[in-house]
Amino acid sequence: MARDRHNIVVFAPVLHLTVTLEEGPGAGAAEIHLHPGGQGFWIARMLRHLGERPLLCGPAGGETGRVLKSLVPAFGIDLSAVATEASSPVYVYDRRSGDREVMGETMMPRLTRHEIDEVYGKILEQAMQRVVCVIPGQTGDIFPASFYRRLGADLSTSDTKVVGDLHGTELGALLDGGGVDILKVSDEELMRDGMLLSTGDVDVLKAIGRLHQRGARAVVVSRGGQPALARFGADMFEATPPSLLPADFRGAGDSMTAGFAAAIARGLGPEDTLRLGCAAGAANVTRHGLGSASVELIDALVDRIGIRPLAPVNS
Repeated sequence: MARDRHNIVVFAPVLHLTVTLEEGPGAGAAEIHLHPGGQGFWIARMLRHLGERPLLCGPAGGETGRVLKSLVPAFGIDLSAVATEASSPVYVYDRRSGDREVMGETMMPRLTRHEIDEVYGKILEQAMQRVVCVIPGQTGDIFPASFYRRLGADLSTSDTKVVGDLHGTELGALLDGGGVDILKVSDEELMRDGMLLSTGDVDVLKAIGRLHQRGARAVVVSRGGQPALARFGADMFEATPPSLLPADFRGAGDSMTAGFAAAIARGLGPEDTLRLGCAAGAANVTRHGLGSASVELIDALVDRIGIRPLAPVNS
């Protein structure tokens, strides 16, 4: 695996296999689709659509892990996996009715201390050789908070730019360790964490200010159908994407994060960074595939993202 092929490394704390039943072409017929899943994979997938060269790093184990190691490269993504004794999780969905129904799922893996150390060493080694490292959150308690604190501290000693898409204890630990260059978080996540009293502009901007003081050098808060609010250094912005009829809301936030990572890799300024991230997120909702979009549509949407400077708000 040639290291100069990759400019962005994406941490995948949970890489899972998705088995989906779709309605087939004939009466009563069904199609079965196998896809990799997980926040890290969806971010890496959008980065590939944007023309970047991501390397995905994380644990993969058991029979499921062997399947994932063959499936991920089929999406044009290189995977540097740490083998684990526990199997990677599986989700089985039925979408033949048009809605996504959960038919079954397996338990989240429990990694040994040695395996956690192996994952840490892998992601740190690869991240220190790249322009950008993307650190998403996790589903379940696979990695302790100290994992994120150490990662933030060690990456702060390198030239690697860190993009975070996480909240709660993991975010606090990452900020305590060394901060992030850009943090993407949703208003819903901040509400669950008790950092917001409401999703109004003033409360969100105050929360952004507090996150900035804790070490997030840039912060973008997505707010569903409302404009995103952001801070880059001392500058505050509102970003409004065009209204598109969604095929599936899921994955918009991960696609936005991928856009921000690509923007940092390209050396874009704050306003262009916001435009690319918001365009990627907006384009994703037009498809059912998470972390996917037409690059032509993203390019068309970039110029339609409304950016408005905002006055500072005391936190």
